[in-house]
Amino acid sequence: MQRSLSSLQHELVQITINVGEDFKSIVWKAQYDMDFNTECLFCFSEQITGYRVEDEDGKAGKVAVCPHCEKVNAIYA
Repeated sequence: MQRSLSSLQHELVQITINVGEDFKSIVWKAQYDMDFNTECLFCFSEQITGYRVEDEDGKAGKVAVCPHCEKVNAIYA
């Protein structure tokens, strides 16, 4: 049986993460994705790092995190 890509995308469940939340790299099974040249919203560091994350229930997403204060600055696709 084959399913269309759009039906598979509707089945994917996104992880619930809020901007300003502390980064939980071990709990979220984080993998480095990319660097962003933008200021942190919380401590004004000049660079934030993107991670692909997944929680223990298999919910996935991507977050941008400040490496200095370890706060989530954005959720991106």
